[in-house]
Amino acid sequence: MLTRRRLLNGIAAGGALAGSLAALPAARAASSTLFGASKLRNIHLILEESFWDPSALTAAGVEQPIDPRFMKLWAESGYTHSLSPAFAGQTANAEFEILTGFPLDRVSVKFEEGFNDHLPALPRLLREIGYRTVASHPNSPGFWNRLVSYEKLGFETFWSLPDFTQDDMAGPFLSDKSLHAQVGNKLADTDDGRPVFDYTVTFYGHWGYDASKFRPQVIDTGSQVDEVNAYINTVHYKSREMMDALAHFQASDPDSIIILFGDHLPILGRKFAGYVESGFLASTFGDFTPDMYARSTATPLVVIDGQNGPVKLGNVPMYRLGKVLLDLIAYDQPSMLDLALPPSRTLENTVLRPLPGVVVSYQPDGFEQPRVSLPDKPGAEDAEVVAWLNDVKLIASDIFDGRQFALKGLTASI
Repeated sequence: MLTRRRLLNGIAAGGALAGSLAALPAARAASSTLFGASKLRNIHLILEESFWDPSALTAAGVEQPIDPRFMKLWAESGYTHSLSPAFAGQTANAEFEILTGFPLDRVSVKFEEGFNDHLPALPRLLREIGYRTVASHPNSPGFWNRLVSYEKLGFETFWSLPDFTQDDMAGPFLSDKSLHAQVGNKLADTDDGRPVFDYTVTFYGHWGYDASKFRPQVIDTGSQVDEVNAYINTVHYKSREMMDALAHFQASDPDSIIILFGDHLPILGRKFAGYVESGFLASTFGDFTPDMYARSTATPLVVIDGQNGPVKLGNVPMYRLGKVLLDLIAYDQPSMLDLALPPSRTLENTVLRPLPGVVVSYQPDGFEQPRVSLPDKPGAEDAEVVAWLNDVKLIASDIFDGRQFALKGLTASI
């Protein structure tokens, strides 16, 4: 395991850190040749805007609105969850974590703050081993500073609002049905023989949850919160369109790696009204119990390993999703996506989810007995969690905003 203190000492001394990362986990697949396969498989990573399981909203009084095909797949995965840094917004922070391997514990959006160029993030790593890296999102390219940020992270192509025909709309949002179809056509039309990292950020499902003539409201709820009724109808259609796209991926490319997940919980009224009426959350973050904090980050996640089917992963913080993907192609070199690993044996079986002002500690599976640590007011039992967070933030500051001594050490260890 990475001796993080040696790394930090090297940063503090301004050294090149030669050999300091030699203790990274031994090759993820030491017996692999070309990353464990005769050819690299296509990767489809689909971030589904505000995708969440609303069955916990008991006051709504409705049966499961999510497409049963997804529910079956999710059950096969053991009900794996992704753990988001954001709640009801800041999609770009979820993206940052997935693409860089580093956690965020802020409300502000890192994409908008800027960071160093040419980072060896997930898209650039994949590009360097032979992937074509394509990002798609049918919003203005400058929103959340994606146009600049994606290039810095290693995407060679970004298809945004001007690149998509606005032909099937729900309010201002292009439907997932149309988005997936258009992305598929574009990938086929521009195929150059390389495997593809297809990173798609959907727009339909964004707050407003607009109905349309093609997606009328078909589910009535008992909720007193307008957004609950609108959201439940939206997720009904959204999940169906997602599963139709998945069926196409699997029929046309059965060996591909496919990752589906929600970026954060949806907005459901002022002061979390839609959650409060069902007892799911309190009306302010300050009143959350540890269980509420744990639930407030968790969205459905399904990772499909080609014809091997769904992978049982338990709780996965979004800053670990990129590493999961590299593991699936048996990428066997140390990378910046390893650097936020827990630093000690006492934490290696603990799932850590930093949030603004708190760190939630989960068990690897489920949401039983979560712990909440307060980095600004830590108890004695929080010492290792807080030390991990401070160490990771220091390394992140060096990599994203500083002189990148940690990356020099990483290169030296290969």
